[in-house]
Amino acid sequence: MKTRIRHILAFTLVAVLALTLALLPLETALATKYGDVSGLPSGYWTVQEPYGEAVGANNKAGIIEHGEKLLNFWFQGKTAQECATEWQKNVLDHGYEINQIWSASRLIAEAYESRNEFSEAIRVYKIALAFVDPYIALILNEPKLQGNVDDMEFARQEIQAKLTAYEVDIALYAEINAKDGTGDTSYVGAKHEPKTGIYYGDLPNPHAIPELSQKSSSVIIYVAYETEKMSLRVENDLTENEKLGYDRNSYSVIEVAWNFTNEGEMLKTVPNDSAKVTEAAQYFNELGLPILLRVGAEMNIWQRRADPAEFIAAFRFIADIMHKQAPNVAMVWSVNSDSAQGLTFDMFYPGAEYVDWVGISLYTRKYFNSNPNTTDSDAAIWGVGKFANPIRYIDDLVKQYGSRHPIMIAEGAVSLQNKSNSEDITQWALPRIRQTYAYIPMLYPQVKLMIWFNRDDLDSRDRFGLTNNATARNLYGQLTSSGYFINNGMTEPKITYKKLGTATLPSNAVTLLTYAPYFTMDDISVQYRLDGKWIGQSDLIPYRSALDISGEANGEHKLTVQVLSGGTLLKTAEYNVYKNGDTTTVSTGAITPPSTETPPSVETPPKADPSSWKVFIDGKPVVVEAYSINDANYLKLRDMAISLNGTAKQFEVGFVDGVVTIESGKPYTPNGTEGNTAEMSKTTSGRGDPILKDGQNAEVDAYKIDGSNYYGLRAMMRLLDVGLDFDGAKREIYVDTTQPYKD
Repeated sequence: MKTRIRHILAFTLVAVLALTLALLPLETALATKYGDVSGLPSGYWTVQEPYGEAVGANNKAGIIEHGEKLLNFWFQGKTAQECATEWQKNVLDHGYEINQIWSASRLIAEAYESRNEFSEAIRVYKIALAFVDPYIALILNEPKLQGNVDDMEFARQEIQAKLTAYEVDIALYAEINAKDGTGDTSYVGAKHEPKTGIYYGDLPNPHAIPELSQKSSSVIIYVAYETEKMSLRVENDLTENEKLGYDRNSYSVIEVAWNFTNEGEMLKTVPNDSAKVTEAAQYFNELGLPILLRVGAEMNIWQRRADPAEFIAAFRFIADIMHKQAPNVAMVWSVNSDSAQGLTFDMFYPGAEYVDWVGISLYTRKYFNSNPNTTDSDAAIWGVGKFANPIRYIDDLVKQYGSRHPIMIAEGAVSLQNKSNSEDITQWALPRIRQTYAYIPMLYPQVKLMIWFNRDDLDSRDRFGLTNNATARNLYGQLTSSGYFINNGMTEPKITYKKLGTATLPSNAVTLLTYAPYFTMDDISVQYRLDGKWIGQSDLIPYRSALDISGEANGEHKLTVQVLSGGTLLKTAEYNVYKNGDTTTVSTGAITPPSTETPPSVETPPKADPSSWKVFIDGKPVVVEAYSINDANYLKLRDMAISLNGTAKQFEVGFVDGVVTIESGKPYTPNGTEGNTAEMSKTTSGRGDPILKDGQNAEVDAYKIDGSNYYGLRAMMRLLDVGLDFDGAKREIYVDTTQPYKD
């Protein structure tokens, strides 16, 4: 585990506030615009003076009342964005106004914030945000103005963090039996990737927790690249664990963190270490266990800064040897949740052909740099304290890489004790542990492994160890026993989650959960009402409640989810519910009731026989599941998609409300059902689902077989504009992605 590296600039936000809390003196360059007070717009002092008095007295109500009047005075009926855009064109002529609005809007928003009036705080923080860039332009254009652009960038970060914290969208989820198969899943087919669910674990002896580690499906072992021999270190840790009763063969995956002690200084030499890397690969191959090899983790925050090109070269060198000589090793590219100034994740990404899993170090802390006097502004900027938000970082990573790789929290934890003042912060930590271990499984089916850093390093500013903290340990054990985590000896989870969008559920005993990311507040509760009648409430993340409407009448109902803080209503979401016997449909949109009319008679579904034609794409044979229906070839859509991956005609497949979506040019995300062959004749179960290609309706002949869509070959190639030819004698089909379709 590495301490987060923070790049703090010489100036702080205090300088900005000191500059803007009061009117600039007439001696400054801005005041020369007016010459004296007579140059100010008529009526200005009438609104400014009571506002200034309220600021001087720190009167929150007065700051709000008179500050709003001051903003209205300057806006003159226009929006903040209109004024900001207009004034930025001639920033020196409007420097006085820009300074006033920036200063007042910050103070007004903070006053609303102090009174828990978050909707108003959001509105006024957006006004402040609109004037960040004009204020920066003002500083750059006026040398006599004692401002600092970097401070303004910090101010931008603070405001954006607060908007993220207060401007919250909630979401409703249902807990689904995994065997039901209708939960939200993500599977790219990476080495050692479970189709759904999360492997989990912590550190080996001497930090292992017997009652937890015996259930863990993973463990992490650290190996120093420069000073430790791979086989000795891994073998030692596994052997010590076995003495405590942990069978190495029972782990679903073993994470090995191969760290560069000398960080960026080592990278140039790695491609010359063929013997060392080969020796490690041979040991892994002989070991035969499922290894996730995490190489050079957290390169984006190294103190001895990493050159991106050198890191990529070193990672690729190791990946090539491992992929060739140790087929049981999956390569993990893993970043820190923070990046040092000027660095991004993608600068260090070695490429999909070298990376199997993508990881992140995800630590949640109460204080910035372990300082108990961390200000509210610093907490917002650095994502600590009440603004600590583990979801934000994992969300960024999933959006960037989740369609290509399974995601893992390679190491992470929530701080349980602050070392600088020996403060026990367990009670602060408990909701953050829930946020991490309850929300991440709900929101991100792409996450397939979570490792808790169960250690109290002497050189660390924070203590993360669960071993000596019974309260945190019990909560961790409870959350990892939820059913979505894959315990030792299990191959799949017991439950999955379904976001309610639109879903059909049993009418009885459905467990509802709510994502309500009010991370700045620890007193959140969620109430559930059906047709206005209270049916449940929870005060603990993820706010579980049972939905049982088996005793309600068939037909339309209304489900209401209300999020409260200390009895104050923060947010309401409504869902339409339609009960039809044993099943219930829940949707954010309108629900079409099932038809009571007798359906018209339909013709007998045609028979589907395995196709005897071979398929070649750009000259290479491919395995596709194909059937002959009425003497025409119909191919499984997902087989077509994966076969065209990497070509100019690649496309992504989605499914929304009974409609198949195709997005041209995007790589296809496999779901594990591809690459089979048709082995027996079957009966079609009706026409296939309609297609939207790039948002437009497409007419393509299709049939359903065993729940999957099979589309006519000619019609699909015409739709995708892909060249198509046949050799009847050889019974071969030729698809040419470099040519257009011709009838």
